[in-house]
Amino acid sequence: MIGEFIHTVVSMTVPILLAALGGLFTDLSGILNIGLEGMMLSSCFFSVLAADMTGSVVVGVLSGIAISTAFAGITAFLGIKLRANIFVAGLATNLMSAGLTVFLSSTLLGSKGTVTFTSFEPLSRLQIPLLNDLPLLGRALSGYNILEYLAFALVIITYFVVFKTPYGYHLQTVGKNPETARSVGISVEKHIVLSFLLSGVFCGLAGAALSLPMRVFVGGMSSGRGWIALVAVVLGRGNPLGVLVASLIFGAASALSNLLQAVTNLSADLLLTIPFFVTLTSMVVYAMRKQVKHD
Repeated sequence: MIGEFIHTVVSMTVPILLAALGGLFTDLSGILNIGLEGMMLSSCFFSVLAADMTGSVVVGVLSGIAISTAFAGITAFLGIKLRANIFVAGLATNLMSAGLTVFLSSTLLGSKGTVTFTSFEPLSRLQIPLLNDLPLLGRALSGYNILEYLAFALVIITYFVVFKTPYGYHLQTVGKNPETARSVGISVEKHIVLSFLLSGVFCGLAGAALSLPMRVFVGGMSSGRGWIALVAVVLGRGNPLGVLVASLIFGAASALSNLLQAVTNLSADLLLTIPFFVTLTSMVVYAMRKQVKHD
């Protein structure tokens, strides 16, 4: 029972974590990309569609990354090159993705509701012998698909990139003091655009991790996970490990919501609000602590 719950927590955490890691890069550049929700949703649709058309999960993942990165690039172009309000551009990404995926689902697949895909094999769960043999935690640490393992590996990689590479130092300088960055020859615009493209890659992985294991697409499938990922970015305070902890909290809240729906007679609509209630509470606590520090 505990092992199954931990597996559910991880499955719920991974899409939020991947999107939040993408949002972390833009946050470090000084601009929070609020289009994470739309980029994740577009990836949900195009990853399963491409996988179904080609029979290849790899093609599905790459397609999800491609469409998500395209949306990120358009957002950056509107904000950096055309001087549009970057937050409005991000909202436009969310709205456009929500409408486009439903339209394409209706037009190409003949349904605005749940569409099941069967032309490709689902992501298999990997049983790793060394982890399986560990006492107590063996079953909890093994039996995840490749994207779920990759998500946690990317936390370590992101930490290394942010705090141990020249790019990470430059990105932090751009976010904290763009004028200083320019004075030493760092291209502010280049780093901001690259951070948005990286957020697109991560959101593409997030969308693929959400839809490919289930081989389904439902309109609005991201269900606010992109917005929750934004909160994880804020709570992470520029540190991938902080983002991981925040994402795990929100993933656990989502898993608890699912568990309570199965074992209680409480209203499903009420239980579905648990992750958002935890998100709101976390932001309130964060704001209060920040205010106390300032005082």
